[in-house]
Amino acid sequence: MRHNWLRPLLLAAAVALAMLLRAPVHAQVAPPQEADPFAAVLYPPELIMLHARAIRLSDDQRRAITAQIGQVQQRVIGMQWQLAEQVQALKQTLAGARIDQDRAIDQLNRVLETEKSIKQAHLEMLVRIKNLLRPEQQAELTRLRGAAAVPRNDLEPQEDS
Repeated sequence: MRHNWLRPLLLAAAVALAMLLRAPVHAQVAPPQEADPFAAVLYPPELIMLHARAIRLSDDQRRAITAQIGQVQQRVIGMQWQLAEQVQALKQTLAGARIDQDRAIDQLNRVLETEKSIKQAHLEMLVRIKNLLRPEQQAELTRLRGAAAVPRNDLEPQEDS
């Protein structure tokens, strides 16, 4: 007995499988990340100095912010050299025809720890700087940052900050 119904069933199954294989897998796609997730709540020194007059930054605040920047730069410069050396060592390990996986993972962990320390130093600086600013200065910086992000029509007069 011939199975006339088997051929269309197999064809339908093959088409369904092909569609499944071509369909994007949404469960495996990572959610989009912001370029800087903390930019909306912290104030980089460049933004503060750019708008120092508009926020009425005091001389004491300016000196304290400058001191914070200097401290972080001193602390981070050594870590950046160390990071560059660690990345080179990892690159050399990965360049071989056969890779010692344990060694590569160990080197990667050193790279990640150094990167973590650098990011932590920067975050600590930004927190200290924010704490130096009065609430009204923070509000004005937030407003100015938002105003700079809005595209302007070149025909409209621009306000000076």
